[in-house]
Amino acid sequence: MSDEGTSQESRLDEIAAATSGASAEGRVASADTSAVVPDFPIPASLSFDIPEDLRMLQLTVRRFVREELMPLEKRVLAEEFVSREEYDRLRQKVRGMGLWLLTVPKEYGGADLGALSQVLVMEETSKVLVGQGLFGVAPPGALYRGTPEQKDKFLYPILRGEKTWCFALTEPTGGSDPAGNMQTTAIRDGDNWVINGRKVFITGGDSADFALVFALTDREKRQHGGIGAFMVEKGTSGFTVVRTIPTMGGLSPAELDFQDCVVPDMNRLGGSDEGFATAQRTLGAARMQIGARAVGMSERLLEMGIEYAKNRVAFGKPIGERQAVQFMLADCAIEINACRWMTYRSAAKYERGEDTRLEDSIIKVYASEIMGNVADRVLQVHGGWGYTRELPIERFFRIARLWRIVEGPNEVHRWVIARALLRFGIGALRPVN
Repeated sequence: MSDEGTSQESRLDEIAAATSGASAEGRVASADTSAVVPDFPIPASLSFDIPEDLRMLQLTVRRFVREELMPLEKRVLAEEFVSREEYDRLRQKVRGMGLWLLTVPKEYGGADLGALSQVLVMEETSKVLVGQGLFGVAPPGALYRGTPEQKDKFLYPILRGEKTWCFALTEPTGGSDPAGNMQTTAIRDGDNWVINGRKVFITGGDSADFALVFALTDREKRQHGGIGAFMVEKGTSGFTVVRTIPTMGGLSPAELDFQDCVVPDMNRLGGSDEGFATAQRTLGAARMQIGARAVGMSERLLEMGIEYAKNRVAFGKPIGERQAVQFMLADCAIEINACRWMTYRSAAKYERGEDTRLEDSIIKVYASEIMGNVADRVLQVHGGWGYTRELPIERFFRIARLWRIVEGPNEVHRWVIARALLRFGIGALRPVN
């Protein structure tokens, strides 16, 4: 990684010197653009700078990742076991840094970070293959609005790290249209609900203490007020973890089955018609974070590609001096930079209370695709070594493929984007209309 003490100004000077040319023949005279560049104030919604306190936050997390998590990655690549004691030690360090439960309000013991802060933290933690969950897992947002009984039973144990939960929405009928294809039902029976159905690809479903299950309470209304959200506890009669599903990325999501599973009405979050809104709020935040994941993972890969290109010699020269390799590195940088700033801007808009749904779809598509692009190019730069399990590149390559599918497949998001354009015209994309 680059020296943290190097100033931004000195880096810019180095870049300027490198691109200006060493000889008179290599220099191109700069045109005087003062006559053609309009002099007008930039609207506040277009200007963007990361506040100094957030930059310090990012540097703190970056140092933690480099010093504490990177050494563990080597053990993961060697398929060695990282002990629970090691993770507990790291969690305690995270708590001491004030970064436990990043999104949780301070009154509940969390860091209460805004959207931009979360993005900056996730960007750094996505550069390494270990450490997910070290910063705590936030509970379902609906629990903050729950009853005192619900908070005692579900919210506080999750906040203390004593219990975990999973998000059970996707079904065997498909995840692209979860509301339209949902078959799981919840039928009211006095003070209880009887749930029947099956869920698949549920991350953490095999180990979670609670499953947040979405089920039809009205087959006709569906997403228009006919879906409820229920907290179902592990061990509840009729609730079974059928299996874990092996995947190419190393994750093992679970298949869950509910057969005449009786859940008390107390376990229902919100009204019996508010489940789909709860699901959408959860997914919306996750889509913005995919941009941060893409930037972090891709930047780590590009850094590896740069170092390898500078040191690997072929045909008498470092391969970094070959135009083919230079273009691959340059294309990675272009995509990462575009993804970073569209993600930062969307996070800042979200903090101001502005609608970011269209931008979130754009970010989701672009970010998930550049992950694969960057991983593929960097693997190619490394040649055979990139294909081995001695380096994290092939693991990142496999992980990247997942993100074009989850949180809504890219085809659906492209449809959403096109629908907005056809309805509102090009103005849908303009920051200032």
